[in-house]
Amino acid sequence: MSLYEKIEQVGASVFGAFILSVGGGIMWVIRRILTNQKQIELLQSEIKHRDALRKEDREAVREVRDEVKALRTEIRDVFRRLE
Repeated sequence: MSLYEKIEQVGASVFGAFILSVGGGIMWVIRRILTNQKQIELLQSEIKHRDALRKEDREAVREVRDEVKALRTEIRDVFRRLE
């Protein structure tokens, strides 16, 4: 094998390695983008779920406040009758 043939083989190996690394990089970027998209969708659905829970909690707190106000007025009325 002559020096030229060895240089040719090394050049082909380096070129092949370069192509493989570029292909691997592209696959990594695509996988990363798709994974991030799935994570974003999961987070958005979780946010919607939490918003629904918060809405239910706020309604429950309102009901409790209304009941507390009603009890206060009833207690005041009872004390006024006792006086």
